[in-house]
Amino acid sequence: MSNLRVAYVINDANFFVSHRLPLALSVINKGGHVAVITGKNINVKLENEAINLLKQYKISHKSCNFSQGFRNPVSEIFGLFQLIYFLKMFRPTSVHSVTSKGNFMALLALNILKKPKLIMSISGLGTMFTGEINAKKKFFLFLYKSILNFSLKRIKYNIIFQNEDDFHQFNSLVKINSKNVEFVPGSGVDTSYFVPTKFKLNQRNILLPSRILYEKGVNEFIDAAKILKKRKVKANFYLAGDITSANPSRIPKEKIFSWIKEGIVIYLDHQKDMKSIYSKMNIVCLPSWREGFPKVLMEAASCGLPTITTDVPGCKHAIINNKTGILIPVKNSIALANAIEKLFQDQNLQKLMGKAGRVLALNKFDLKNIVPQIVKLYE
Repeated sequence: MSNLRVAYVINDANFFVSHRLPLALSVINKGGHVAVITGKNINVKLENEAINLLKQYKISHKSCNFSQGFRNPVSEIFGLFQLIYFLKMFRPTSVHSVTSKGNFMALLALNILKKPKLIMSISGLGTMFTGEINAKKKFFLFLYKSILNFSLKRIKYNIIFQNEDDFHQFNSLVKINSKNVEFVPGSGVDTSYFVPTKFKLNQRNILLPSRILYEKGVNEFIDAAKILKKRKVKANFYLAGDITSANPSRIPKEKIFSWIKEGIVIYLDHQKDMKSIYSKMNIVCLPSWREGFPKVLMEAASCGLPTITTDVPGCKHAIINNKTGILIPVKNSIALANAIEKLFQDQNLQKLMGKAGRVLALNKFDLKNIVPQIVKLYE
């Protein structure tokens, strides 16, 4: 029987289930115990479904009063005290924090508790580190940097980065002991579940699977669809993802519905069964402005689908350019339209890239390789 007791601190239960559940199950299979401590998710339906799934696996879940961003200082402080209380009650041997907010709250809590060990996952640097820097962002960057510098001198820790670009940017904020740094390519993919299906000869379907945010390149995807429509290139453009988000980069529902009404895009909403969705597609596209290590690109590769993504941190690490997919410049709708047209005009290239993607997924992204790299840090 393992004495592992791992507490996960993360924005919401839905994100934990979609990206980190295999880690928790691995700990449980070793005889350990797991608790998931989350903030509030604005999408109550998705959150409740995720919490019910945690219950099925007999994983303890506690909800705190913090949310994405810093909208209500009183609520955030109350959420911090809830987190400290839950950690005291659970008595973890390790705390694994994920997302910028989860990391921030875990750092504050462990500063007070002074133990246990913290494993901090940098799964992309989030909106606080990217985009336009305004006065509010400057203040929170200063606050985050100060807490990091103070905390990492007081607690035992490991930091997991998904790509080297994020490491260098993070390390510019605070100097990290290289002995405490691990590089793990994303959260992994179940290659035995996400498998290739028969090649689709007589269709042209392209999918952007992500939360419906500007920073995911959704506008560029829509513009590319309009460009190809003018060129008389026939293709079906699909969006699959949650439109209910507290993220400042969210796209208004009215705009999405106008695209649907114009016949530019087919909106599939949030999908539980992505395997079924991938089986109907020819190409998967993610024109993000920045990522950690996109899970959807790993899933697409595992399904033997060619991918188109941007030449930015995270995205560029998830494909092999001109072998498993095509890299394009960020925020460039014309380049995206050209890449889509190129693949639709060459079915043989689609097949070759899809096969190479499957090999990449098996060799680099398989959960069997990823999970042990992280679980060993708990021990």
